[in-house]
Amino acid sequence: MDRFLNILTYAIGFLFLFNGLLWLISPENIASSLGMPLLTGHGLSTQIGDLASFFLVVGIFSLIGAYTKKPYWLYTPAALVGFAALSRIIAYLAHGAALSTDKILVEVAVMSILLFVAKKN
Repeated sequence: MDRFLNILTYAIGFLFLFNGLLWLISPENIASSLGMPLLTGHGLSTQIGDLASFFLVVGIFSLIGAYTKKPYWLYTPAALVGFAALSRIIAYLAHGAALSTDKILVEVAVMSILLFVAKKN
């Protein structure tokens, strides 16, 4: 893995790790930055649990992949982020959700970078 791609993979890892920690420390701030209300009761538990887990897994696995330079660590975060993009499109087409093009583009870019880095190794 060349230096630039390694740094890029670390950046992705730390960004997602930071967002995952924010879901645990300051859920109201991270929720509003993602354009969503903070739920209450069981919904809040699910929102924090699921989103913290998503961001933490993507972040930690990306960091492990960058550190060890073992490509298999990057497939899980790439799959999670890729399915997030696909799920947004399904939400738009089937359920009337807003089409979050900006978020989809970021997710596709992150997935592509992680898969490119994994394939390069």
